[in-house]
Amino acid sequence: MEDEQSLITDAHRALIGVKSAPVTVTVKEEDARRMCEVLGDSDPRWAAGTGMAPPYVIAAFGGRPSRNMPFILPNGLLTQQEWKVSRPFRIGESLQAVSYVFDIRERLGGRYGHSILLTTSTDYLDAEGHLVGSALTTLTQFDPKRATGGKDE
Repeated sequence: MEDEQSLITDAHRALIGVKSAPVTVTVKEEDARRMCEVLGDSDPRWAAGTGMAPPYVIAAFGGRPSRNMPFILPNGLLTQQEWKVSRPFRIGESLQAVSYVFDIRERLGGRYGHSILLTTSTDYLDAEGHLVGSALTTLTQFDPKRATGGKDE
C-alpha cells in the first residue's frame, strides 16, 4: 500500500475560527411538536400554547455547514453532535446562526479508509445578540473508493 499523504492543506487550516455570515432561523412550533413526538416527550413545559420549545429543537435548525466549510472528500456522515443551551427557546423567535470550523483533522485507515473529521460550531443568537444555544458537530468525510471495509492497515 502506498503511503498516505495529508489531504488537509494550509488553506483548510486557515478556515478554523472564521465565522460565516449570519443566517436567520426561526423556532417553529411544528418542529418542536414533531421532535417531542419522535422522542415521546410529554413534558408539559413544551405543550402547545406554552410558547416554549424543548432544548433539543436545536436539532431541527439543521446545523448545516456554511459555504466556507471545506468538503475535502465526497461523502459525509454525522458522527457527533453536542448542544449547549443558555436559555429556553421561544416559539416564533428568530435567531441568527453563525458557524465556523472549530477543528479539522484526519484519520488514516479503518472502515472508511482515509477520512477527514470536520468539527464545526454554530452559535444561535437572539435579537439582542445574546447566545441562546450552540451546536458542536463533527462530520466524518470519506471516499468510498478508499474504504478498507474495517481492516486497519
